[in-house]
Amino acid sequence: MELRKKLGAAALLAAAAMATAAGCGGRDDDNPTPTPDAGCTGVCSTDAGTNDAGTTDAGMDAGTGDAGTQNQIAAARKAPFNTKVTLRDVVITDVDYEKLGNDGVQWRSFFWVTDPAAPKEGLYITKFYTDLPDTYHPQPGNTIDVEGYFGTEPNYQPFSGRRHHLANDFKNGKTLNITVKSDAGVDARPPANEVTAEDLVASLAAPQSSAPYLGTRVHLAGPLTLTNPQPSQLQRLDDADAGTIYYGFEVTGGILVFHDKTRDRSGDGGTRCDYQMAALDGGAVTFPNGISGVWDTYTFAGCEDGGTDITGCGKNDKDSGVPGTDQRYTYTIIPQDCTDLPGEVDGAAFP
Repeated sequence: MELRKKLGAAALLAAAAMATAAGCGGRDDDNPTPTPDAGCTGVCSTDAGTNDAGTTDAGMDAGTGDAGTQNQIAAARKAPFNTKVTLRDVVITDVDYEKLGNDGVQWRSFFWVTDPAAPKEGLYITKFYTDLPDTYHPQPGNTIDVEGYFGTEPNYQPFSGRRHHLANDFKNGKTLNITVKSDAGVDARPPANEVTAEDLVASLAAPQSSAPYLGTRVHLAGPLTLTNPQPSQLQRLDDADAGTIYYGFEVTGGILVFHDKTRDRSGDGGTRCDYQMAALDGGAVTFPNGISGVWDTYTFAGCEDGGTDITGCGKNDKDSGVPGTDQRYTYTIIPQDCTDLPGEVDGAAFP
């Protein structure tokens, strides 16, 4: 397993080791605020037991079965864990994380797909290095078929834990398989869904199995104001200290924005649009034309040592949740770059 490094506003956070086992054996998606026992803890896998669920397909091929193709992602989200699912002619909208292997050939990539026939439906795809084709480097705008096994990201995974996904069935030696139908560029991806704060609040009230817009690009209409630069739900939790790092901010309507890709990362050479920092410095932050990004889950697994232990977050003996609440996950907008956040500070363009 490798370490995904995450940088806090003041300290380095290494995110959890990326588990090759797909998902979690308990369903959290039937209740947006599950009981403490809901879901699995420790090392989570989509293996539902000793039977090989992949060989029977659990009666479900979302791309060709009774659900048809128009609502194939909605059907996949309602499938039992470890069900083999095929999505056909879906388009990659955004890439969350990618890394070229040490061999210089194989790619590991986490990305979102949307069905153009049902643009309010999206899903997270977890491709490991050895998933096929192992050399495939996903790009926004590509149209693909993808065959994988339905489950969730491991519970202890910071930020993306419990998120619905398709992945391989590592335990049973079954790969995630991708067929590229078109390698068109970013202009070929479906446009962002136009939403209001009220639309997203309604989505927040629904479980992952039925929440509208989940896993898709959205554009939250403006004007918006940054109302809270340090919402408790986005606080980093440490065993040794409550933590002073917050992984995003809140805007008009109580909508959370997870700013991992747009915050300042001092020392890495990147120039970003850190509106949280601007607000903490006393600036009035507004987004006259709204903001864009992917609408998907957020959760956090506590770290072991107040910022000095860079590997202490997301260990498999940790369970995740939303700080300050009894929720196992919530939903946030995840801007992909600064073009998704065209904001102003004290009335002037920023940065």
